[in-house]
Amino acid sequence: MSPRGTHLVVGSGPSAAAVALALSEHPGQQVTVLDLGGRLEEERRAARDRLASADPADWQPRDLDVVTARAPRSDRLTAVPQKRTFGSAYPFRDLGQLRGISGTPGTNLHVASSAYGGFSTVWGAQVMPFSRSTFDRWPVSWEDMEPHYRAVLGEVPLAGEDDDLAELFPLLRPTSGLPPLGPRAAAVLRRYERHRDALRARGVTVGRARLAFRARECVRCGLCMSGCPYQLIYSAAQTMDRARARPGVRVLDGLLVERIGQECGQAVASCRDVRTGQRSEFRADRLFVGAGGLGTTRLVLGSLAAPPRRLELAESVQYTVPLLSVRPVADPRGPGVRDFTLNQFNVLLHFDDEGYTTSQIHCYPYNPAISDALPGPLRRRWAAPVARESLRRLSVGFGYLPSWASPPITVVSRPGASGGLPELELGRDESAERPELLGRALRRLVRAAPRLDLWPLLTHVTLSGAGKSYHFGGAFPHRNGPAATTATDIWGRLPYWDRVHLVDGSVLPSVPSTTFTLTVMANAHRIAGGVLAGRAPAASESESATH
Repeated sequence: MSPRGTHLVVGSGPSAAAVALALSEHPGQQVTVLDLGGRLEEERRAARDRLASADPADWQPRDLDVVTARAPRSDRLTAVPQKRTFGSAYPFRDLGQLRGISGTPGTNLHVASSAYGGFSTVWGAQVMPFSRSTFDRWPVSWEDMEPHYRAVLGEVPLAGEDDDLAELFPLLRPTSGLPPLGPRAAAVLRRYERHRDALRARGVTVGRARLAFRARECVRCGLCMSGCPYQLIYSAAQTMDRARARPGVRVLDGLLVERIGQECGQAVASCRDVRTGQRSEFRADRLFVGAGGLGTTRLVLGSLAAPPRRLELAESVQYTVPLLSVRPVADPRGPGVRDFTLNQFNVLLHFDDEGYTTSQIHCYPYNPAISDALPGPLRRRWAAPVARESLRRLSVGFGYLPSWASPPITVVSRPGASGGLPELELGRDESAERPELLGRALRRLVRAAPRLDLWPLLTHVTLSGAGKSYHFGGAFPHRNGPAATTATDIWGRLPYWDRVHLVDGSVLPSVPSTTFTLTVMANAHRIAGGVLAGRAPAASESESATH
């Protein structure tokens, strides 16, 4: 049995939820979660709940209009629109966590979420571990991580298949299958099976998506990308709700943590109530910081006596690639078409024999946002026949490159006003050339296209702005060896503090091109479990560890 302890957790997103899960499973632990706690607006929540209580055939159009409202179209063809959930941008709402963040043109500035559940309230639900070869280069091994992957997958529902992707990325736990795939995804997978040996010999693997949702209950209503009314898609808020129902766990909303540190052998978090402006301080035996890759980085920079003024975040950069098929399917907007609209299949391009340097492309079927993204002339009434034929052939791929083949996000820090969080300027080296691996990935897609009938539209490939992938971190990476000012030990501790643990993307040594959130959760669960097991001892209570 773990000794009794008191713990503070900053945030409620995936990493914070994994920590709360690990701590709350042990009797005698007192856990206080400090969170901004943004929620969906009442009107939209009521409309969602009315839809959830009815069969899709009985849904009211006015409720559908409320929960499917999309972000305004952008005039920039290179801009990926901001995703909404139930018609709301509340996961991106600034409750103080974004104030003072600026960036160069094209940079995504919505890099820290105020939502209860964090960005998992609006994510694409892809879950896949990192490859074993990734951990060969980390101070944390696959053997260290595997039991925590399994523990997290005991909480997070997994829908997927045991296919060729499992050779590098094992399923780790039993899964449910995916709902029936759309006709284009099914056709691509059939062609892959027909040409499997030739494609694999050229470094191309295709497999079904791995998704965190309760697929057996899916009714294929087509609203996945705007928010599942039945809440079948996993959100960290679900785990946090289960944790807070246990003895010893409380969640405090409306709090922006502005400083962290240690005093007299205790971890300390200083907060501001964003509703009243009142400041308060919390103390505990340990502090786990899960405010997200950028949110935690900003909090640490504002808490150190002599922070670095400039650092870099590793990012698995995102690119978008329209994919055309010569053989059309039925009009995806036709009457009676029922599909689930999450990522349906993945194309993995690997550039070595160990699954280390890869580019993974998540391929999506039709959803209404694709119509919005058609070029202006194709959205006009007279062009409807051309638009229809385009949509019968079009899939959209969101591809990723590993951080070691991607330009980093630069972060310049300046002191904030009135003792608040520091100001940050984000960007990307404007002199940096387009990533070389992107060109190699596109050439490989072109060579695979005749066999898959999946042709990349090279004229419309776009590289997303800095931070738009949301797969970033590594400001304070885990490292072995002598303490460094911007590196953490394997328990997420900087050399200044032995009771403060960073647990989110900010501590990842690298960010592969494969999915991100499952590893963030497993690593946070590992850190919390190690603390409870006594593998991350702190100095004695009589000593003071200050910066």
